[in-house]
Amino acid sequence: MASSNDSKADLEKVDINSAPHSAEVVLEEEVASATGPFARLTRWLDAQGMEARGLDRVPESERQPASGWSQLCFWFSVNLSFSALATGSLGAQYFTLDFKTTVAVIIPMCALGCCLSAWVATLGPKYGLRTMALSRFAGGVPGTFIFSLLNILTQLSYAVTTALAGAQALRAVNHSVSLIVGIVVVSIVVFVLSLFGYKWVHHYERWSWIVCALIYFICLGMGSKGDYQVDLATPDMDTGNELIGDVLSFAGIMFSVSSGWTSIAADYNVHLPADTPSSRVFMITWLGTYIPIVFTTITSAAWMTISNPDYIAAHDADGLGGIVGAILGPVGGFGKFLLVLLAFSTIAANIPNTYSGALCMQSLHPILLKVPRVLFVCLFTVIYLVAAIVGREHFSEIVSNFASLLSYWTAFFTVILALEMVYFRRAGGPLGGINPDDFNDFKKLPPGFACVGAIAVAIGGIVPSMAETYYTGPIALAVAKPYGGDLGFEFSAVFTFFSYLLFRTLEIKYFKR
Repeated sequence: MASSNDSKADLEKVDINSAPHSAEVVLEEEVASATGPFARLTRWLDAQGMEARGLDRVPESERQPASGWSQLCFWFSVNLSFSALATGSLGAQYFTLDFKTTVAVIIPMCALGCCLSAWVATLGPKYGLRTMALSRFAGGVPGTFIFSLLNILTQLSYAVTTALAGAQALRAVNHSVSLIVGIVVVSIVVFVLSLFGYKWVHHYERWSWIVCALIYFICLGMGSKGDYQVDLATPDMDTGNELIGDVLSFAGIMFSVSSGWTSIAADYNVHLPADTPSSRVFMITWLGTYIPIVFTTITSAAWMTISNPDYIAAHDADGLGGIVGAILGPVGGFGKFLLVLLAFSTIAANIPNTYSGALCMQSLHPILLKVPRVLFVCLFTVIYLVAAIVGREHFSEIVSNFASLLSYWTAFFTVILALEMVYFRRAGGPLGGINPDDFNDFKKLPPGFACVGAIAVAIGGIVPSMAETYYTGPIALAVAKPYGGDLGFEFSAVFTFFSYLLFRTLEIKYFKR
């Protein structure tokens, strides 16, 4: 690209939207100066400092090294927000598990789930592509459409639960503040920050985790007045096969929570140089997700052991916000101030949901690269705002059902992506490496039959092995009755592995791509 004054005139002629199959790397300045139906809006947004780039690959010339500490802080912030507390309490609340059993499930399942997210994160610097763009090399356009649709639903569900958690905290500060007002306030702040894009996301996340960590330590200490009973079994804890079923179901939820970043993990490393060591990215991502997730889930599990009737009543009335409000109540105005900070800590978790959710919308079809990213941010925000308002009184139920379903598709997505990148696309493998610039080229992407077929087979394994409030499959019921033991993500992974290995081998044989 020319560096003379004529380059500006040349850039004004660039139309990145005229050829949706183009394999060229698009520079940020070309995105901002493109022609097409949204060109004027794109240029105006870029002038305001908002990120113009959407799903396009980030070229090496626009990448910069980042300190390991800043990357670690990013993951700490998104996983230490107030909304992150929700899942740990489900062990006692829905599965009758005592504190020790809950912790025994949390520690290993989080370790496994975080490994998946950490591996996907290493692909960002290597290829400069977002997670859903990378998935096109395995699923083609049809397979990635399914992944993107499921990912949109995932990020919407995360956004809803996060907004609800923030609204609960605001309500605990002042009961005259409705959940609707809290949801709207949190969502507006998230929307503004998400508009400005990747750099602003990282700037905000670098510091927000410190406040959350301090408040949690204060709450844990003050919560002792509620009389923790961590050594006692819950009054209705199951035994025998029923206990096995409870453990399996809760294990699936914890796997889903810790692997929940898998479908977007690469998004937040695309601006790192390609020569960034994968081992460094993996370890930072694993530590940055594992430590805060384990800490927050064990913290909320500990709060479920509080025996003080007033604290229990506060939880029953207002959920997590209620019990934290009761714990901080004795310190008066300072406690309310801390609650406000906790409420706005949910912004840290919801920014990635909104940012990546918008990118997932753009990845539904290559032609959507013509539409500026910020319009998808607007659409995504409106959808989750409405959904949060409608479901505001069913927070725990949403978390429980959503977390289980997430583990099913996360399992088959990760297996498909791993087989493609590690086996089929390995050096000297059936297809060799990938050219990341081909992510939007129909002719060079796989047709997607193998991916769609493997997903169908995975669903065939998931349905009879799942245990949800609305449906329990026969395999799950064979573990324990009447509620079953959820084996959905295990069956999803195994069925996907063998079916995709077979289908993709045949697909490569006949289509050569």
